[in-house]
Amino acid sequence: MKKFLSNPTVAMILAVLVVIGTMLISTKVDFGKKCAQTSGKFYARADVESPIADRLRDFCTAAEKMVLLGQRYGIDDTDDAYEKAEKVLSQLRQQSTEAEELFEDYSELLSDTFALESSLVRRELSEEDKAAYSSAQHDAAEAKAAIDASSYNTEVRSFLSRYRHFPTTVLAALTGVRMPQLFA
Repeated sequence: MKKFLSNPTVAMILAVLVVIGTMLISTKVDFGKKCAQTSGKFYARADVESPIADRLRDFCTAAEKMVLLGQRYGIDDTDDAYEKAEKVLSQLRQQSTEAEELFEDYSELLSDTFALESSLVRRELSEEDKAAYSSAQHDAAEAKAAIDASSYNTEVRSFLSRYRHFPTTVLAALTGVRMPQLFA
């Protein structure tokens, strides 16, 4: 065994294996941590900006208020908007859905909410319901504006431009590290 290990070829192979193993471990631990920190900014931010997840919750709450008004005034298809809002809220609670998939669901909810708003505007609402609609519409618009203005996508793009190349992508794939996703 000693003779086998002292062979220069075997020593070189072992050295290469140690280097590869170290790279894989480093990728899994260090790079995985960087990816998780960047992705985590979707749900929690350390700076003054509210995370997108909070603004999505606000948007869903406003959409559900409009759904209740729509149901009160007999507007069709309020169930779709309610179900989509609940789906997005459920995904946010679980924090397991990818940002791209969550964006698709949010886009559908956004479309349904705008259609519902259009229907509500054409109804003759009571003064109390006008105030409730105005409040919900304002909250939805404010949440959407905050989502649109969020720096999350800029940070993810910057991260990906630094790390989305060989060998990082290959090592990340080999070790199961998930790269951050855009909310787009």
